[in-house]
Parts: sequence; C-alpha cells; structure tokens
Amino acid sequence: MKRSALVARLTLGFTVFAISRAAAGPAVTTPTFTRDVAPILYNSCVGCHRAGEIAPMSLVSYEEVRPWAKAVRLKVANREMPPWGADSRYGKFRDDRSLTADQIETIVKWVDSGAPKGRDADLPPAPTFAAGWSRGQPDVVIEMPVDFEIPAEGQVSVIDFFTRSPFTQDVYIKGLEIRPGTPGVVHHAGVYVVEKLPDGAKLVNGQIVSADGKPMSRNQVSRANGGSSTEEIQKLLSFVPGRGYEEYQGDAGQLIKAGSYIDFYMHYTPTGTPQKDRTKLGLYFAKPGQAVGHQIYHSFGVAGPTTYIVEGNEYSPKWRVDQTRDEGGVNLPNIPPYAENWKVVSVHTIREPITLYGLTQHLHLRGKSMKYTLTSPDGREEILLDVPRYDFNWQVYYELETPKKIPAGSKVTVVTLFDNSTRNKYNPAPEKEVFWSEQSWDEMYAPQARITVDSRGLMKGTATPPQQK
Repeated sequence: MKRSALVARLTLGFTVFAISRAAAGPAVTTPTFTRDVAPILYNSCVGCHRAGEIAPMSLVSYEEVRPWAKAVRLKVANREMPPWGADSRYGKFRDDRSLTADQIETIVKWVDSGAPKGRDADLPPAPTFAAGWSRGQPDVVIEMPVDFEIPAEGQVSVIDFFTRSPFTQDVYIKGLEIRPGTPGVVHHAGVYVVEKLPDGAKLVNGQIVSADGKPMSRNQVSRANGGSSTEEIQKLLSFVPGRGYEEYQGDAGQLIKAGSYIDFYMHYTPTGTPQKDRTKLGLYFAKPGQAVGHQIYHSFGVAGPTTYIVEGNEYSPKWRVDQTRDEGGVNLPNIPPYAENWKVVSVHTIREPITLYGLTQHLHLRGKSMKYTLTSPDGREEILLDVPRYDFNWQVYYELETPKKIPAGSKVTVVTLFDNSTRNKYNPAPEKEVFWSEQSWDEMYAPQARITVDSRGLMKGTATPPQQK
C-alpha cells in the first residue's frame, strides 16, 4: 500500500473514531465517596448522623457509611432524608438541608456503581461541632428544680415544673436551647416565663401551690394572674423531634424580667425501664451590637382573632365537661374512625402590622399535611409554607431567609389534613375516634409562627453581665 493511501486510511479512521466519541458525549465519571458523596453528607446529614447524636448511625467516614449505602440511597431517593418537609416551590428558608435533584442523583449513582471509596486525597475535612450544647456553652443554664422519675411503662401525665429565674435585673435573650437530661424519655417539652406567683400561692418543690393547697398548671397560674388564655403566656421555645434550639434575626429577641419564674412544661414517655430526667435550659444573651427591640411571640393569636372551620363548618372550640386541664392546643370535634382526609382550617386575622420570622406545625400521629397561605388586604394570595407530607418524627421549624412584613388587614389561612385511616402507617387505632389531648395517640392542632408585633417595642437592651442570685 502506498504511503499516501495508508495516511489517508489512518486519517479517516481517526476521524470516524473522534466523531463516534463526540456523538457518545463526555466520558461518564463514577461518583466516589471521598470526592462526591462526603461533601453532601457533611453539609446536610452529619449534624445528626455522628457519634453521640440522635441519629441511629454515624455517617462521617467511608467505613461507617458503606454498610448503610443501600439504606441511604432509599431514604434519599424517597426524600425522607434529610428531614425537610417543605415544598421547594414556596418560600426561601434558612438552614434548608434538603438535597437538590443533582445531589440525590449523585448518591443514587454512587450506590448503583458499588459505592466506591475514591482517593483519600479527595476527602474534604469533616465538619467540627461543639460538644454538648449545639452553639457552645450558654451564658446561663437553668435546670428543672427537681429530678423526675419516669416509670418503666404506663402513661405519664404532662406536668409543669417551676423554678425562680436567677436574675435580679431584666435580661435580653438572642438564643435559647433545651437539653433533656435523658433525651429518649422526653416526648416534647416547652419552656415558658411566668412573671409572678398568684396571690397567696407558694413555690414548693418545683410546683406552684395555690392558697388552698392545690398544685397549679401554667394556664391556671395565668388565669389567676389576670390572663384569659395561653396567648397571654410568654413562651420561650419548644423541644420536639428535630427542634430544640432557636436564635433570632434582626432586633427580635426575648425579654426575661427580673424576679420572674421559668416553667418547664414536660411530657414524658416510658421506654421500658425506669428513667430519671432533669432537663436544662441554656440562654445566650444579646451581645454588644445585638439590640433587642421586639419580643418574639409563637402564635398569630397575639395579632388578632382566629376562626376555625372543621369539615366545611365553622366551629368555636369548646372544652369538655370532664376536662381538668386546658393544655394541648385547640379542642376540636373528635376525628371519626377511618377518616382519611379530615380537614381543619384556621383563619388568623392580623389586626396590626407584624413581622414574620418562621413557621412550624405541631400535630400528632394522624397529622398528614399543613399549608399556610397569606392573603394581603388587596386580596393577593401567597403560599408561605406547604408541608404536604407531615412527619411526626421531624417537626422542623422553617425559618424565613428574610423576615417578612405583614400589614394590618391581612389574613393567614392554615389548611390541615388528618389521616385516621388504615393507609396511615403510623396510625395506632384507625377504628377509634380521636380525641384532642397531649398523648401521642390523641391528636393536637397547633400551627405555630414566630412573629413580632411592630407596635410593641421593647426598651432596646443588650446584656451586660446580669446580677444573679
């Protein structure tokens, strides 16, 4: 073969090979743990999935992740993990730990390719976390006044533990955290401020005892002090699955007045062995430059009245004749057996301008979905938050990326569905009607919001080291 013909044939062959490679697209690179997967886990998962935290396994190193690779793929592909129930089409939220479609695809491809480790040199540094308290040591720690003994089994009624605050002057708070002494037995907890004891009442071993010698709940204390409902009680924060710390943007914060009392409102669940708990509250003071000008509230109720519509009919909440405590949120008609999409709507009228910082929902095992819609005075509607698949195990607080001003004359409509049918895998008894109370097998309706009322300004304060008793 002549040299010219050979060169032509080789040139033609190379051209055909190049065209075929180009048509096939760029070479597909198999994801590896060190280069592709670890950064995703470090950003969105290891806050809980590390030694000593609430998740059942650590996902920090390749050796820890590899045995769980298929389970990780399943949970991620179904968007069950990381826990984030908000529909991504509505709202922008801080600390959004949900995964993008590309991140999910990366994990799926990695597992389907055999979950290769990759080069050690590609592994980024693992994130570091504060030991104990999630944001470092608080400025002040306040404990429950007594240890509480939880039995091995049975039902434990919700109980209030009161202790006097250690402050002899007003303090301004920018961050708070609840840390249970024994996390596994704390179903949920709330911490509140009571400014004073009712006339004739005494503080005895963590209980406020009335003048006639009877222990008083937080709401009974409030009513005795002139309040009419839970809306008059200052809530600090809640501990529920997936939530136990909060801090405040802008000039929002909490004022704890000198001489006030702290109420630990505790709901315990027996775990099969006797346990003991003494939950703690950590307070982070406003620092120089962090003025606190507005008090945080946790309900739209402080800005106006609420109306309820249950299964299409307007309803005024009532308390049963046999109820001795009015804890547990709103008392609504019982949910019938086997009801699959039982609908509750609450319409919150905003009578004075507010600033909205975040939203969450507290339902129990029949909770299915919840959606918040803002209607402006001119009739325009905006979906603030939509959680189409509520998960009792992860009650996330969705904090707005930017606080939102809501004018007077607006309405916030909350639409909630409950599933008491056999389709609900968490339903303990679909054949029974469901009451409204504190236990998990009962139900609770508590749409919550973190707001400030614009007209209710505090004397702006920063925390100089307070005097303590």
